[in-house]
Amino acid sequence: MQDLLFIDKLSLRQQPDRDPTPRERRYYVWTVGCQMNVSDSERLEAALQGVGYSPARYPDEASFIVLNSCSVRASAEERIFGKLGELMRVKRAHPETRVVLWGCMVGPENRSIFEQQLPMVDHFVSPSAVDEVVALAPNPIYTLDEPALPVANTAHPPVSVHVPIQYGCNMTCSYCVIPLRRGRERSRPLAELVEECRRIVDRGAREITLLGQIVDSWGHDLPGRPELADLLEAVHALPGLQRLRFLTSHPAWMTDRLIETMARLPRCMPDLNLPVQAGSDALLKRMRRGYTTARYQALIAKIRATIPQIALTTDIIVGHPGETAEDFAQTLALCATIRFDKIHIAAFSARPGTLAAEQEQDPTLAVTETEKEVRRRALEQLHERVATELNTQYLNQTVDVLVEGENRGKWRGRNPQNKLVFFTHADDLTGQVVQVQITHTGPWSLQGRRVG
Repeated sequence: MQDLLFIDKLSLRQQPDRDPTPRERRYYVWTVGCQMNVSDSERLEAALQGVGYSPARYPDEASFIVLNSCSVRASAEERIFGKLGELMRVKRAHPETRVVLWGCMVGPENRSIFEQQLPMVDHFVSPSAVDEVVALAPNPIYTLDEPALPVANTAHPPVSVHVPIQYGCNMTCSYCVIPLRRGRERSRPLAELVEECRRIVDRGAREITLLGQIVDSWGHDLPGRPELADLLEAVHALPGLQRLRFLTSHPAWMTDRLIETMARLPRCMPDLNLPVQAGSDALLKRMRRGYTTARYQALIAKIRATIPQIALTTDIIVGHPGETAEDFAQTLALCATIRFDKIHIAAFSARPGTLAAEQEQDPTLAVTETEKEVRRRALEQLHERVATELNTQYLNQTVDVLVEGENRGKWRGRNPQNKLVFFTHADDLTGQVVQVQITHTGPWSLQGRRVG
């Protein structure tokens, strides 16, 4: 999953903490990485609250600290190491504090190295092992009767919840460390997922996003080989659910049936993330992506013909070893032709153990950091121009917005195409679908006013 979200709970200490829970039953979770990591942390927090813990706003207020890590890019690992450095002070002041390094940074090849280099860490836990982390909490007062959901506070449940439907990845993309850290694909059973989604909706969530590293390959390893289309239909039927999405997809698994199912189900939103990674056939082959630009463009044409209102997002890596100026020019041309609503752009970052990391050692293949930045900025400029033009179509239009909450004095939500929409209103509209007339558009969000 290439769409990286960086989550940091640090904020200025402006309000006193009135929670009477003692420090020995406080936890602090800090998350870096993709939406799968965010979902894992949400479940962990719900589970910790289920066994009697309360969240702490700052690490020095907690007896149990968990850092959920990412290794997709070097910058993510650097942030974790920086945070671990800060925790040295906490450990000196409170030696009984238990610190866990969790997530994709932890692998069998580096655990012993980390144990020597990171003395402030008490435990190292592999990705997604929520139960294993909870078992390390030193002062539980309850036990969980059932698996934790990512909805701990039923008084104020999240409007949108991400549900992992598979773990791991079977692909061999040259640049990606995920298969090394999360293992091979493991699909969760359909009945289990439907029941979990039912419980989530019953607790107040209105939108569910199904998550997987290659989400459209879900089910191929289960008895009967169900498809993602089957799961979409089953979850779509849940009473109370208003919107359904999924990510991240791979072109190799995007079937006609899946596209047709998306088009047919009214609560399945017209929003699709389909990473292309590069616009050059030579580079796609070097990346081991398994398709050509012609095949990708034909797939995009089929999707748009079947779901005309679709919003398409993609992921692109610039500066992969072997990427020539001509390769990058072809990527720019592809993006200008397809006109994606959003592009998640990453400069290549070598990950130990991957083929691309070996390729970068060849000076004839390596792209300089300066050139990576030049290419990243050029693609960003194209993206901003296209996104600005695409979003102008919403000007003066009325769109349905699922309100997620308040942000800086305005209500914040998303339309069916997953565009951010901001508007003002006196009432609390969280969790409701309201109509908003768009009065201003920009490349990254829309502004409007409530109508009706």
